[in-house]
Amino acid sequence: MIEKFFNPKSIAVIGASRTPGKVGYAILENLKKSFSGKIYPINPFATEILGLKAYSSLKDIPEKVDLAIIAVKAEIVKEALKDCGEKGVKNVIIISSGFKEAGNVKEEEEIKKIAKKYGIRIIGPNCIGVFDAYTGIDTLFSEQKRVKKPRKGYVGFISQSGALGLMLIDTYAELGVGLSKFVSLGNKADVDEIELLKFFGKDPSIRVVSMYLESVSNGKAFMKIAKEVVKKKPVVCLKAGRTEKGKKAVLSHTGSIAGSYEVYKAVFKQCGIIEANDIEELIDFTKVLACQPTLKGNRIAIVTNGGGCGIIASDQAEAENMKLAEFEKSTLKKIKQILPPYAVASNPVDLTGDANSERYKAVLEAVFKDRNVDGVCIICLTQLAPLDENIINVLEECKFYAKPFVVCIGGSKYSVEIAKHLEMQGIPVYPTPHRAIKALRVLYEYGNVLKRIKKE
Repeated sequence: MIEKFFNPKSIAVIGASRTPGKVGYAILENLKKSFSGKIYPINPFATEILGLKAYSSLKDIPEKVDLAIIAVKAEIVKEALKDCGEKGVKNVIIISSGFKEAGNVKEEEEIKKIAKKYGIRIIGPNCIGVFDAYTGIDTLFSEQKRVKKPRKGYVGFISQSGALGLMLIDTYAELGVGLSKFVSLGNKADVDEIELLKFFGKDPSIRVVSMYLESVSNGKAFMKIAKEVVKKKPVVCLKAGRTEKGKKAVLSHTGSIAGSYEVYKAVFKQCGIIEANDIEELIDFTKVLACQPTLKGNRIAIVTNGGGCGIIASDQAEAENMKLAEFEKSTLKKIKQILPPYAVASNPVDLTGDANSERYKAVLEAVFKDRNVDGVCIICLTQLAPLDENIINVLEECKFYAKPFVVCIGGSKYSVEIAKHLEMQGIPVYPTPHRAIKALRVLYEYGNVLKRIKKE
């Protein structure tokens, strides 16, 4: 039944509004622009909204409804949910807030009882729902001018915070990173992170699962599912509520109890979940794992047209327990032939500030073919005039070497546009050397997780 949340043929919006800026208006507007199935606005005071025929009640709809979205005041959610049950709707997203997170535990329990009586599956309450780039489901109540929607991709994102989810979705879109599915859990009255993790683990359109969690409903069940999913695809998690102040904030946010961070940390390690320490890492780790193979070893090469960035990357490599690869003699010989006399043919490889795309191409070919190199960090200072735009094609061709690599391109509009183009081609790009090296380390970390699992 989880499938119907992402691939329904028909959707009813209970609480659809004619007023721009209202939640019920934004949801309907987003669905109309993205969803190709039937949409039924429910509003007793309207006959038409956004060009769609409106109904006074869910029961007035003559056809079957696969999914209902409830966006009304908390006090009438129960009535709306009963209507769903009598209509035979089995999947419901409750956007409405004012339940457990506001201290109204009894009201939320009554909702759960109604859902159980009618066999309804619920996402929420107190959430923003779901987004699916492939089916066009978009229940997010934010105006389209405020939130860009990502292209079709391979990331499955589960978030216990709706607003944080919106920010990350917008960021993914701006970076050019693709997304498959997104779910805002809210209070987790029914569907929780465990069930969604299991579902995402089986979804062929998802290569990596990204999670923002404040709490876990059932520790043992979570561990069991996580271990199974990690065997097939990486799972990255940002755990919030690490401090006492953070735990109190979690309780007021979704009415959940955060639990000991040290316990979560141990669980993640045991299950093979890759932990992100902040939002930046959550994005960085997720996107590299979605499009790059794992590192077989920790020997990396750094290729740059700026010596300073090469040094910074080398320092970060040591901090991440990564090693600078010792090039084979044949590789060193080739690099010396390519570089000008004033350049040094060692790792990191400094192509110098007058390097063009052809110099990058020749050196990268030698580096990628070196058997001592497990992965490559390519730093491109696009601010330097000799580096022409053909570097884009050079970097795209690196995919054919079938070795993990990341790119570092930082700067303003010109550089950002190049980075976005590369991201659209499935090449992970980072604005600083230290973030690029961390991404390579994560590929090595997940590779080690898989090795450990095979031994167990």
